[in-house]
Amino acid sequence: MPDVSVIIPAYGEHDSRHSLAAVTSAWLAQEVPCEVVVATAGEIPVSVADDIDSDRRVRVVRAAPGATAPGLLRNIAASQAHSPWLYLSDADIAPLGRDYLDRALRLAGSGALAQPWMYRLPGGVQALASHAAVDARLQGTGSFCFVAMRPDGRLRPIKGERFVWRDPGRDEDPVKRPMVLAPNTTLDPGNLERHQWRAPYHWGGLLVETRTFWAVAGYCEQYSGWGREDDDLLTKVTARSRVVCGWRAEPSLCCLHFEHSLPYAGSAAERANDSRYVERLMAGAEAMIEADRAAHTTPGGQIPGS
Repeated sequence: MPDVSVIIPAYGEHDSRHSLAAVTSAWLAQEVPCEVVVATAGEIPVSVADDIDSDRRVRVVRAAPGATAPGLLRNIAASQAHSPWLYLSDADIAPLGRDYLDRALRLAGSGALAQPWMYRLPGGVQALASHAAVDARLQGTGSFCFVAMRPDGRLRPIKGERFVWRDPGRDEDPVKRPMVLAPNTTLDPGNLERHQWRAPYHWGGLLVETRTFWAVAGYCEQYSGWGREDDDLLTKVTARSRVVCGWRAEPSLCCLHFEHSLPYAGSAAERANDSRYVERLMAGAEAMIEADRAAHTTPGGQIPGS
């Protein structure tokens, strides 16, 4: 049995579908045996890595075409997982280093691990050239987030970004709202100004025991499209478990994001998710958990283990 199940959603025409093969290959290359479970909304075409052995393989779970929300798809994938640990991730995030999961498990201990440091690679998966994502190496010292890949596979910092603290007086919890950065605006000129401010960590990345995930009723399934489902889950997990903030506890534990456009930025669905999240927070984490337990729609009609 694999030690970790990596959970990845895929739907629509999102650019991250093009990086899924490289991402699944990087996970299967981990020293820790892990399976990857990809849940898709309908029969969309996806390319994934070839299986390595019985404990290092990729499974694609086809959900209903209308399941176009990452939280819902991750719930569906998690219900099919075979491991005691879940690593909740995305189709455009690859671990750096073959010891990534081993180190993450050590950091999590008996709790959970959230928000590893993230390097952002403009140009998407095409910028990898012929190098494997898991074997990309860092060049440079100090804090940096946006990178370019040299011909030898080294990631070098792109100049022009500055690190700041967002709303430090209102929300100081390092797990929830820590450091952000203002990148060189030439890196991402097509996005709204407020989306130029990006987090130098994988906000949705969470390593959590499978039993804890289901104890908090998994992801809330009230969110539509992108946004806030990961904030919501982290609030619930933090209420029930010790959560280690990865980018603070061990900045050298890092992953790579293949940058892409943000077609959902500023959409009505995103604004509705923001409002729903605020409303749920006002009720408190335990109320959020109970509401999700009552409303859960994972195939089978009940939360696994309940």
